[in-house]
Amino acid sequence: MYKKILVPLDGSALSELALPHAQALAHHFESEIILTRVCQPVAMPVEFYPAMAGVAYDYHLDLQTQVEKEVQQYLQTWQKKLQLAQVKCRYVALEGFVPEAILKTAETEGVDLIVMSTHGRSGLSRWVYGSVAAKVLQAAPCPIFLVRAKNHPEHA
Repeated sequence: MYKKILVPLDGSALSELALPHAQALAHHFESEIILTRVCQPVAMPVEFYPAMAGVAYDYHLDLQTQVEKEVQQYLQTWQKKLQLAQVKCRYVALEGFVPEAILKTAETEGVDLIVMSTHGRSGLSRWVYGSVAAKVLQAAPCPIFLVRAKNHPEHA
């Protein structure tokens, strides 16, 4: 039924609450898990002294490279953990705006299910922070399994 399961992560313990559910589903349905994390571009200062332009650009590239490396390492760590648990798993590091990157990956990979956590925010905090889960839910090309993190310490 679910041959490919997409699990979007953001590096937080809260997002990782989706992993045990994805793992259980993968075992039950003999599915492949595709882990993903979106690497958002590092903002470059709009204004800086012209004499510092080259230094600022080099620093920006170094910082972006470091962020991308950390994303790769994070995904590799979880891939290895899931593989040790006898789950077929691979990862895709993405760039861009988070909801759109998740949706595009779900479509291009042909996933059958997206398993992700949600902060469970409502009202003003949801309006201020937005909701990746809500945006994915509205446009997903497949069913979504949401893990609500209402009582998790990271929930704010």
